[in-house]
Amino acid sequence: MNPDQRLLLDFVAGDGQAVPVTANPLAAALNGELLAADGQGQVTLAFEPGAQFLQGAQVLQGGVVATMLDFALAFAGLVCLPEGGAFGTVNLNVNMMKPALAGRYLATGRVVRMGKSMIFGSAELCRDGGDLVATATAVMAIARR
Repeated sequence: MNPDQRLLLDFVAGDGQAVPVTANPLAAALNGELLAADGQGQVTLAFEPGAQFLQGAQVLQGGVVATMLDFALAFAGLVCLPEGGAFGTVNLNVNMMKPALAGRYLATGRVVRMGKSMIFGSAELCRDGGDLVATATAVMAIARR
């Protein structure tokens, strides 16, 4: 089973305490933490990317912003799938609203619609306690087993 899905299922069944996302090396490098998951397709993650992810203008590199949104979308999809289910991203569309300065971010992903073969999702990335920085939509193809 996907270790991120295992983390989500344990979180939903547990006491709701925030847990670090350590099974995925990139999420761990971004200091990822699972804050909320409702089991119905909405998930909130926190990230605090380090200085190694800043580009020359001292803002987070755009790919890092997209990555945080992608994690939120993926976790939202994973929480809806049957145990052991999998999918792959077909399309990821990211809209940058303002520069992402160094700091802590909250990424909220939600499943908008889940069909038999596709998951449609949306996500928002905000500074913790602050402004909307970026949004994303995604289409994910459910893997057939």
